[in-house]
Amino acid sequence: MFDFLEQAAMNAPEPEQQRPQPISGPGNGNIFVVSIGGSLIVDENGPNPEKIRVIADAVSALHSQGKQFVLVVGGGKSARSYVEAMRSLGANNFVQDLAGINVTRVNALLVAHAIHNAHKNVLDDFFAAKEIIDAGKIPVFGGHIPFFTTDSVGALIAEALNGTFVNLTNVDGIYDSDPAVNSEARRFDEISHGHLVRLIMQSGSTPGQNVVLDLACCLILQRSKIRAVVLNGNDMQNFSNYINDYSFVGTLIRETASDAGFVVSEHNSETEITTPKTTRRRRKKSAARITRDDYKPPDPYQIDF
Repeated sequence: MFDFLEQAAMNAPEPEQQRPQPISGPGNGNIFVVSIGGSLIVDENGPNPEKIRVIADAVSALHSQGKQFVLVVGGGKSARSYVEAMRSLGANNFVQDLAGINVTRVNALLVAHAIHNAHKNVLDDFFAAKEIIDAGKIPVFGGHIPFFTTDSVGALIAEALNGTFVNLTNVDGIYDSDPAVNSEARRFDEISHGHLVRLIMQSGSTPGQNVVLDLACCLILQRSKIRAVVLNGNDMQNFSNYINDYSFVGTLIRETASDAGFVVSEHNSETEITTPKTTRRRRKKSAARITRDDYKPPDPYQIDF
């Protein structure tokens, strides 16, 4: 089942000879792998064509300016409803995941047909992506393999193409607690791969939405030091600002000389995370600086397509 991973390692594209040096290690290339959360295009009434058009128009405009993209589309509420139905009918986890994957691929087909320069067939071959990009088109993926979310698929593609991973979701970054239930939740403007993984692992018994990426995705980002960002996909102007290297609101995930700028200290079994007083490009004020004792990351075994 995992033969494609071994094949990917053997056939990974050679780095371009004149490629600019990345800001913070590998995984900061000119290709943006955008994971589009299903919640952005599917609501209680099903797929929302207007929301799909807004995302499609923003991607199309940036692509026409010379930006290169790979899109990976999630399943949202529709996928969860099918997974739950399969579970109630007695299907095992593997079959439940297959149901979710198929829904993501239908959503991906909608997005592909909303973008003029997108490749119209939803892909399941990682190696086809670079050829399609080189032909001036935008490859579009859905889910790929059981247990792997579409975010994890996007991270793998970013790893294969030495690209930048962009997560478009329904919140504007990674918070120290769930902003949906805590009005005082504070957003990180930057966090390291290692700290992000630790946040997910700290108390993973309680599902939640305050960390929007799953464990497998974060581990892939960490192992190849892939530059990544979490943005609110309901604000596509903000997305365009990030792509064009302007000021934006969101959470950067990357490594720096001081472990992504965070300093960890222990005080009576409490962990405090702070940032040094340095100036970063494309940064907004009022970013989160600490984690809280009541922080409860999501269950790393809960698959959400």
